[in-house]
Amino acid sequence: MSKQHQLSYFAINEVSQGKRGAVSTLLAVIGVSRQAYYKGLNREETAWEARNRQLKERTQYWFDFHHQGIGAGNLLVNLQHDDLIDFPVTFKMVRRVMRELSLTCQIRVKKHSRHKENE
Repeated sequence: MSKQHQLSYFAINEVSQGKRGAVSTLLAVIGVSRQAYYKGLNREETAWEARNRQLKERTQYWFDFHHQGIGAGNLLVNLQHDDLIDFPVTFKMVRRVMRELSLTCQIRVKKHSRHKENE
């Protein structure tokens, strides 16, 4: 389920408390069936989503711990040695999570002019 639908379901739940017919009206505006709404409200987190959430939390922790100066490769090493992560982590997983969280390394690699060094 998309994050947008999940947030809209919780918003409908909050707004419609104690108001008759509010759920039907709000669902018609969003364009979602009543069945999908109640399925979305009572949905449990899957194992993949739980791993993904845990990976995002630990990635954000290590990124902040290194003051936004760590890239995906070094972040992968930290996550592989992390005691709280009990599943294998790959480079592609770290890159995907960094992209979803909009994390980029803030330290720029200096570029050297090879032409000036030879003179």
